[in-house]
Amino acid sequence: MLETLAIIAYRQPVTRGDIEDIRGVAVSPQVVKLLEERGWIECIGHRETPGRPALFATTRSFLDDLGLRSLEELPPLSGQGEAAVAEFELQLGAAVGDGPDNTAAVVHVAAAQTEPVTETEIPAVQPSH
Repeated sequence: MLETLAIIAYRQPVTRGDIEDIRGVAVSPQVVKLLEERGWIECIGHRETPGRPALFATTRSFLDDLGLRSLEELPPLSGQGEAAVAEFELQLGAAVGDGPDNTAAVVHVAAAQTEPVTETEIPAVQPSH
C-alpha cells in the first residue's frame, strides 16, 4: 500500500496500469479502495486511451494527515533515494497512528491551488519503459 501511495503522490496523475508498470506487480483493487476510503487518493478523471482508465491523485486530506501544506514539501526523491522513502514512511506511519479515520471532505490538491481540471485538460501520460 505504501508503494502505491508513494507512486501516486510523486507521479500523479497516474492509472493503476502506470503503478503496475513502475512496481512490476499487479495493484490489488483492495489497496486502491482502502486509499480512497481513507481519503488520501481520488479519481480525478480518465485517460483518453482505450478502456479510459481512471487517473488517481492525492487529496488535501492526504496532505493534512501528513502535516504538509503542499506536494512540494514531500521529501525529494532525487539524490536521496532511500532516505526520502524512509522519511515518507515515517510521516505516513505517524499519520496512520493518529487515530480514527478522517471523514473530512476530499479535495484534490490541484483544485485547492488552481482552476478545476477538466478531462480534456488531463494529459495522456505514457509510461516509460
